[in-house]
Amino acid sequence: MTTHVQLHDRLDYQSVAPLMAELKTITDDELVIDASNIRHMGTLPLQVILATIKMRDAEGKTTRLCNASDSCVDILGLFGFSPETLTQPEAWT
Repeated sequence: MTTHVQLHDRLDYQSVAPLMAELKTITDDELVIDASNIRHMGTLPLQVILATIKMRDAEGKTTRLCNASDSCVDILGLFGFSPETLTQPEAWT
């Protein structure tokens, strides 16, 4: 089964707890994260997303990022990621 999560337009330090709580509850084998609304993403929410991806990968579950907005692509680029590499922990080194 697949779960879809729509990210909010602004992910900052105030978004961390709700985002973490939402992502922790997902147990399906596939998670699709829709980033079409992203205008701002801070370091802490990105770390929550990365930790979720890494934990799910260790469990043999897949995570995909889809519909990344131009802002999301730019922000990920600042951190050395692309929408594709973000969900590939083996590419993080």
